[in-house]
Amino acid sequence: MVKIGFGSSIVNPPVGSSLVGYFENRISKGIKDDLYARCICFDDGERIFFAVSADFCWVEQALYEKLKNMISEKLCIKNFGLVVHATHTHTGPLTGYNDTIIYTEGFSVDPEYIKKLPSLFFNAVEQSYKARRDVSLGFGSINVPGISFIRRYKMKNGMVITNPVDRSQILEPSGSFDDTLNLMKVQDKNGRLFCIVINFPLHPDTVGGELISGDWPGILVSRITKYLGCNAIFFNGAAGDINHINPYDKNTRSSEIVERIVGTLFENIKSMQENIECSPAKHILFSEDKFKMPKRKITQEQIEQAKEFVKKYPSNNLRAIVGRSLLKQAEIKTNFLDNNVALLTIDRDMAAFFTSGEIFSSIGLKIKNLMDFKHKWVIENCNGHLGYIPDEKAFLAAEENKKIKEEFPDVSVFESIGMETSYETSPISCKLAPEAEQILISQFQELLRKHTACLG
Repeated sequence: MVKIGFGSSIVNPPVGSSLVGYFENRISKGIKDDLYARCICFDDGERIFFAVSADFCWVEQALYEKLKNMISEKLCIKNFGLVVHATHTHTGPLTGYNDTIIYTEGFSVDPEYIKKLPSLFFNAVEQSYKARRDVSLGFGSINVPGISFIRRYKMKNGMVITNPVDRSQILEPSGSFDDTLNLMKVQDKNGRLFCIVINFPLHPDTVGGELISGDWPGILVSRITKYLGCNAIFFNGAAGDINHINPYDKNTRSSEIVERIVGTLFENIKSMQENIECSPAKHILFSEDKFKMPKRKITQEQIEQAKEFVKKYPSNNLRAIVGRSLLKQAEIKTNFLDNNVALLTIDRDMAAFFTSGEIFSSIGLKIKNLMDFKHKWVIENCNGHLGYIPDEKAFLAAEENKKIKEEFPDVSVFESIGMETSYETSPISCKLAPEAEQILISQFQELLRKHTACLG
């Protein structure tokens, strides 16, 4: 039978550290709410799987690798699986430097804090491992409308724009949309509520400002812990093109919006868990894979445009920063980037697919449609930072944008800023080639075949 344990560790950066999520460098001035690394451990007697969720914008692959080594050495476990997920809060710290100066030039990272992170994460893992107990599980899902929106729109002029400023020109949303709230309820052997595991797709970018915060996922988990008296852990779904912004509402960040999201989800979770029946689970299966994703090619035209931006604008101007970052990326000659994926199944009841990157809702839905399980979870931003993984349709739209907006001769670099353009496919936001979608889906299908064969 499956045993489950839970652990958590506060992972606040020093006040004065840079916050990530926007292009400008925001220096943190205090702590609005604590950041956590939380871990849930699954153990069926043969296999152990750790799922960590951290209140960060992303986690670096190096952190995942270090944590995996620590688990093996300190807990003396050989046959285990691990995913490290970032909820994607936009008011969290850098967890290391990546290959773009957008988030390095002028940004503050405390080296001692970065060094401590694997140990802080391990504290949560170790707690969960030692806290394993006999449990019963139950699952539920429900659609929750009205708090999340597709953020890409087809305009009357034919362009597809992310978060358009001129709402009067919107023709229709561009892309598929998933607003499914998934829940796993865990009870101890005495029938007491032990833990709630949440999966919902929505960008955590509602708080803003210069205070450290886990944004709405962190606030939601705290509320569940306080009012339901149990542990809780959140995993973000396929939210690459989903955020909280109603295009017809100019109020994009406020305490009112945070409360609307947290309050709506909390009430749904509260009522759902009351109606979920739990029973012991027999087996878990997990598969992990690391494979190559094709990197996009930066064209000579884009390089020349970037050079012009660097030459034309002051060094602290966003266009100049974007230009320098693009030139730095062009110097990196690798043609592929690593993606770490994993698949967890619990009997025939639930399947959860974990991947790096911010994947589009349409890709998440395609993956769900391939799952022959009662409950289907897709979880992004795991085990490394890949940036956006748009669908092929989005890349085609970006090409059309360039043809339509001829009055912007430097549109391919300008769109890197995300103004009046297809932000998610810009060279700064997206490092992958258009075929990345199909490769990701194919890799998922391979993991799924392994599980299906084992389950019979």
